[in-house]
Amino acid sequence: QWAGCTDENSCDYLPNAVIDDGSCINYPDCAGVCFGDSYEDNCGTCDDDPANDCFDYYLDLHAGANLVSFYALPEDASVQNVLTPLGDNVSGVITEGDACVQISTEFWVGGHCTLLSKNGYWIIVSSSDNLYLEDAIPTEPALEYDLHVGANLISFPIDGSVGVSDALPDDIEPYVSGVITEGAAGAQISPGNWVGLPSFEGGKGYWIITTESISFSYDLSTQSIIKASRESI
Repeated sequence: QWAGCTDENSCDYLPNAVIDDGSCINYPDCAGVCFGDSYEDNCGTCDDDPANDCFDYYLDLHAGANLVSFYALPEDASVQNVLTPLGDNVSGVITEGDACVQISTEFWVGGHCTLLSKNGYWIIVSSSDNLYLEDAIPTEPALEYDLHVGANLISFPIDGSVGVSDALPDDIEPYVSGVITEGAAGAQISPGNWVGLPSFEGGKGYWIITTESISFSYDLSTQSIIKASRESI
């Protein structure tokens, strides 16, 4: 009689084995692949890419208007869901050309009441607070932005930082005259020569000033990772 693994669900299964010898050690990963590397993250996504694992993080908010963006959002990205932790401390969210206002507890109205990864936002709070986001799904780093001539309020898609000139691809950088965020600004005074704002940072929103209509994705090859706001909560 053959001894071996008798569990048909195991990768070590031996069809001819009739006596289980305890050798059923290896089982398929969550994708059903024997000896594969896929695993299921906290949001139920099964793959072998840690870059898209959901996580918890927070944004620090001061009293008044905060210019922010989201490098990860939960599956339910409605303003009501995402901003629930702020309660009545938050009165509104403003993006380029639109807004959403809390007119009573957890009752929001407006033309832009679903948050988007590519947008920048002014979040209005009465007192300093932390906005906690749980099970947030990372924004695609290669997210493409379509900008019109003038001022465009957009996000930065990762929880890291990249120098302004490094982050703007060479083919579109000549058409960007300035970058403005809350409390800081940068200007391109000659090709590739920027003064003022040193870098883009995750969690902040940016007004990008362009002289032409352009489409681009940030060049993130020189990113530095920011860990302070990405903690277990």
